[in-house]
Amino acid sequence: MDIFARGKKYLIDVYKRFPLDVDRGEGIYLFDKQGKKYLDFLAGIAVNALGYQHPAVNEAILKQLHRNLHLSNYFLQDIQIALAERLVTISGLSKVFFTNSGTEAIEGLLKLVKKWGNRNQKNEIIAFSGSFHGRSLGALSITMQEKYQKSFEPLLSNIKTVPCNDVQAFESAINDRTLAVFYEGIMGEGGVRPISEELLTAVYRGRERFGYLIITDEIQTGVGRTGTFYYYQKSGFMPDGVATAKGLGGGLPLGAFIVNEELGTILEKGEHGTTYGGNPLACASGLATVEIVSQPEFLRHVTEVGRYLKERLAALSEQYPSIIREIRGEGLMLGMEVNQKAPELMFEACAQGLLFNIAGGNVLRFVPPLIIDKPAADEAAEKLRRAFVNIFGEA
Repeated sequence: MDIFARGKKYLIDVYKRFPLDVDRGEGIYLFDKQGKKYLDFLAGIAVNALGYQHPAVNEAILKQLHRNLHLSNYFLQDIQIALAERLVTISGLSKVFFTNSGTEAIEGLLKLVKKWGNRNQKNEIIAFSGSFHGRSLGALSITMQEKYQKSFEPLLSNIKTVPCNDVQAFESAINDRTLAVFYEGIMGEGGVRPISEELLTAVYRGRERFGYLIITDEIQTGVGRTGTFYYYQKSGFMPDGVATAKGLGGGLPLGAFIVNEELGTILEKGEHGTTYGGNPLACASGLATVEIVSQPEFLRHVTEVGRYLKERLAALSEQYPSIIREIRGEGLMLGMEVNQKAPELMFEACAQGLLFNIAGGNVLRFVPPLIIDKPAADEAAEKLRRAFVNIFGEA
């Protein structure tokens, strides 16, 4: 049996997979077992911030490998504290709790804000249509997409859905019972859709009036993905809590929630915990990644190359104006909305040696390693152009 037959026999089949038998990754490329090279603009779904085999990440992992792989949170671990200190410094917040994933970070924040709400007689959480915060039952309750929720109801109660970027609807929804607002600066699974400045201002202005908490989901936008370490830092606003993951571990499973001083003292010993969260190997990889990505010159690189890639995608949209509706996003989190044949384009691009996935039903999502350069952007644009030609004909 080949790998695909074996996978079908032994794995629960919930993923739409590429028809590739991947052997290894090097830099910004993946190689299959036949030796074919693929430019990776999926990056493990925005996880491999520094690509594959980055020397600083490998060195950090090997160093920690010779110390220990796992101790559990019964022990203070220096590598955890070093990473937590960097995240506090970068974020401007006060306390960190490490998890294994973004979903777990959202779950921890839900518990934390609900306890805070019980103290303050508040119980309504607001989330936005099209949002995606995770697949566990709590995170799913604020993931406002029917296709993810419908098979698992009833979910958490007292959740209000507000249409994204509808300021009037948002202002009508908030009141003295509002406990928290969860938002993504750019909706990833929702189709790479940025929150508008008007809505963002309304969210923070509403906090001043009603005293609720603001939680920003930086699971996909964070760790340099959009040209600042966290997306909220572009706005000048300060949330009460942040969920972070994906690129944080440099390729290993690592997430965290970071909160202000008040929220950092809400949970008591035994009220929350994790066996693997903050695993020292993942923290070592994460610290090496954060040290590189947080450098101003690196973030400027993300902004510059992201702008260039967006220009190349926009040039393609001029060739296919009846197919491509919009190019949107920031930094190296970009989406191309098409009005037809998104899956066909994805698989044809794969055949051309370019990997990306689809978000929001009809948006080609590009989240490459943050180390790509302009020649890689040119290569991606050309391979994507060839996919369009093969699907739709010459422009």
